[in-house]
Amino acid sequence: MPMEDGINPDRKKQSQSFRWLHEIDQILVVGMKYGPTGTQEAIKRVRQLTPEVAPAQVWHRMRHLREKERGKTATPVDWSESAIEILRDGYRSGGRKKVEAIKTVMAVYPGLAGYVVSRFARSQGWLDRDRAGNRKGDRRPWTREEEQELFARAGYEPVKAIAQKLKRSEQSVRFRLKGRAISARVTDGWSLRRIQQTLHVSHRRLQRLIGSGLLRVRDPRVSAISLAEFCRKHGTVALPGMEEPTATGVYNKSAGYSWGRVAKLLGVTTVEVGKCVADGALKVMDTSVTDRAFETFCLQHSSELNFGLMDPAVAKWLIDEYGLKTATQRTLPVAASQKQALVVRRCPKCKRSIRGNGYFGHIPSCRGAMSQRHAGQLGLIN
Repeated sequence: MPMEDGINPDRKKQSQSFRWLHEIDQILVVGMKYGPTGTQEAIKRVRQLTPEVAPAQVWHRMRHLREKERGKTATPVDWSESAIEILRDGYRSGGRKKVEAIKTVMAVYPGLAGYVVSRFARSQGWLDRDRAGNRKGDRRPWTREEEQELFARAGYEPVKAIAQKLKRSEQSVRFRLKGRAISARVTDGWSLRRIQQTLHVSHRRLQRLIGSGLLRVRDPRVSAISLAEFCRKHGTVALPGMEEPTATGVYNKSAGYSWGRVAKLLGVTTVEVGKCVADGALKVMDTSVTDRAFETFCLQHSSELNFGLMDPAVAKWLIDEYGLKTATQRTLPVAASQKQALVVRRCPKCKRSIRGNGYFGHIPSCRGAMSQRHAGQLGLIN
């Protein structure tokens, strides 16, 4: 029987080479005709018959047999000058024009396999030329300063903001972080709801802090949608040059304007823009607060904190974490409207401790308590 030398991918010694039998080749050829399932079964059968053969050798043998089979069925193509010109222009242009060129040539040569066209293009050097052109493109090497800036901002700012500051594409930033095994997800930050629950302040007060500039958010720009809604609701007369950029920004939800730009468009001062943000008439792009901004707020504006409204554990954590001075631990006088926040009630069904008037809003929505509403076990009646 005819036998051929097996391919040794690991470049082992000649004493460990294997000579493939024709029957074993037939098992592999038949298995490849039945898709992945048949291929796996053929590999198992070959491994049972020849345990000394490594799986990598079997895969290399299958590639050899596949190329050999293609070489038998493939017929040399007599490419015409027009077909060569169509393929050359398509491969040089790339993209959709390349696909259309291949379809046009395959329509002229019925039954032509796609890999024949690819091989011809590779033999002409069109593929290598495109790859070389891509390597010589706009790729800019990373400098040490850029990497330090990237690592300092990773996890604190979104990829889009980092890419804009480094003047790179988002894909480039993501690949660089992935290559350094650094997650691009933003894990740093406080939501306004979390700050409300931690400091026991109202949403309106947080808006006033943002509008006055005491509490800095991640993206304080005014959204184009809220600016357009503000102009429509208040009947503000647009200044020259305001209509077109605002209309464009409405369709682009990621568009935003700085407070100075908004003040210039509306003909007001930045202080008045801050008052509109504090009142909720204008909305900022991103209301989340970074850990650094929250720490700065606690250190520089600790007078805005009322430890009497906080849980003792939270107050102690703020003092120990940020090193607040003892003088800042004083309990500010509680307004009459805020005294309800000092009362803590416990839900009789879910056993959850709720501070202030939020307890009465929790009772109707508590699934366990609703079934006992008429049994007088809600803590409201005896």
